[in-house]
Amino acid sequence: MKFKASIRNIGSAILRSVLAGGALLVVSSCFLLGSDPPAAPVSSPWSAPGTEARLYYDNGGGIRDSMRMVIRNAETFDEVWGRATAGQSSPPAMPTVDFGTEMVLLVAAGRMTPDDQIHVDSVRVHRERGADGEVDESMMVLVRVTDGCEDFNAAAYPLEIVRVRRFDGPVVFTERSEPAPTCPGA
Repeated sequence: MKFKASIRNIGSAILRSVLAGGALLVVSSCFLLGSDPPAAPVSSPWSAPGTEARLYYDNGGGIRDSMRMVIRNAETFDEVWGRATAGQSSPPAMPTVDFGTEMVLLVAAGRMTPDDQIHVDSVRVHRERGADGEVDESMMVLVRVTDGCEDFNAAAYPLEIVRVRRFDGPVVFTERSEPAPTCPGA
């Protein structure tokens, strides 16, 4: 009995030594190679564009398709602005945008009711470490669609155009739908 207990104690001691040695080897190799584990990339916080960033909102049908669009130059903005405001009897003048530091986002909902709305809720730059170890950046855009509580009594085509800080990487739109707060059961 004493012999079996001694062997068990020796086996436990060897296992502890192997595990401790392995951990020491990992830690020392990181130290010797001078490579700390890479820090997790930090994404910027979500921020709402604000009322001053809204360039246009309408539901009159200038653009009838559901779409999400990033506009990074004046020529494209001129064409899109003309389409977006085409339903107006007196279209507003196209605002000036400094495309060197800004870009424009267009969100259009397609056919809905007059009580439905679409808005750019917030944006942020998302950073993520890729499989190759490099940090990939993308702009995340949260689009909020509010469903009105009226029956479909007329067609409307809500769209919003907003100005945001220029970002030259990929832009990813994410959508959230919610009932209007005035709807029963909302």
